[in-house]
Amino acid sequence: MVPGRMRKNLTGVILEVDDLVLQVLGFTREDMLGHRSTDFFHPDDHEQAFSSWVRMLGDPQKPHTIQVRHRTAAGRWLWVEAVNTVDAHDAAAVGTELTLIDRPADDQTMVSNQLLRRLAEALPFGIAQIDSDRGIVFSNGKLDDVCGRAGGDHLDDRFGLVVPADLPILDAAVKSVLAGEDSEIEVSLSHPNRGVRRCAIILSALVGRSGYGTTGALLCVTDITDDARERAEIIRRAAQDGLTACLNRAAIHDVLTTAVAGCTDAAGVAVLFFDLDRFKEINDTYGHAAGDHLLVAVAERLRVSSRDSDVGRLGGDEFLVIARDVPSAEQAERLGQRLAKTVRRPVHHGDIVIRPSISVGVAWSADPAAEPGSLIAEADAAMYRTKRRRAA
Repeated sequence: MVPGRMRKNLTGVILEVDDLVLQVLGFTREDMLGHRSTDFFHPDDHEQAFSSWVRMLGDPQKPHTIQVRHRTAAGRWLWVEAVNTVDAHDAAAVGTELTLIDRPADDQTMVSNQLLRRLAEALPFGIAQIDSDRGIVFSNGKLDDVCGRAGGDHLDDRFGLVVPADLPILDAAVKSVLAGEDSEIEVSLSHPNRGVRRCAIILSALVGRSGYGTTGALLCVTDITDDARERAEIIRRAAQDGLTACLNRAAIHDVLTTAVAGCTDAAGVAVLFFDLDRFKEINDTYGHAAGDHLLVAVAERLRVSSRDSDVGRLGGDEFLVIARDVPSAEQAERLGQRLAKTVRRPVHHGDIVIRPSISVGVAWSADPAAEPGSLIAEADAAMYRTKRRRAA
């Protein structure tokens, strides 16, 4: 038989199928598109198919071949050889060539269970196959290593170290996959030897003999702690001012937007706009290193003295403090004056003593529909009024 061809996504869902495959199997194109290829495989061949698919995703540069029983529209089983290859031009797609082969009727599988288990043990991530009651049908040794627990016949036994806050996430994902809906989640667990670890779990439904309904699921579990930390660090750096470690302009604006949305009659938001007076003179007199030292000191004082508030640097010598749960405009003004007084303490830079002067403007609102940009502009205008009064 000349090979028939299919095209699938990375989860095995059929995207395209040619006429030859449809002719041999007796299905219409609508019968096959949108279904996983394993929906048409004999249940006894699922383990082999999943193992081959995982190996292909881990080594996408070469084709991977399996021999499985494929269901026809008439309900018969035909032995086929499937060659899966990740598309060299589209890494999100897999090309499959299907060829009919002649296999003895009593030959259950070409690959022995021993070989399949050895392949599963060689995978760099944990695997758990569960039944519809969450019982463990199969697992590899890596699962015990990742989850920090060995043995146990139930999913809860292996994942018992997941932190309480993430248990609802895991439970919902398992319920969904047993209802036929695949998903990917991340959870944290308290590993007995490695502390808190972050894990990614891919959950894939397994279909029954009829091709409809689920009999269980396959869970692939990977420790992504290092990747998660790197991702968090990238996010932190993207939101942070490089010199002062304050939030940058975009991040502090996002904080204000969230704070305004949470306003109530009893808990408004205060926007405190700070500007260092005569900062250029300090740079010109003592040098930019002293000026940078002063900015860092001011930022640290604002963070420490404002407690649970958020501190951002708008650029240059301008800082913005966002304080939540402030009950009145009068209290917001008192907070602004207290912080300004803290900032005005002398700053020592080597043998140099800098006596900073700072102006503050305050805006306050308890309206959740207030425009964040308008509050910043109001605080900015109030700050300039203060600066003019101080200069007069």
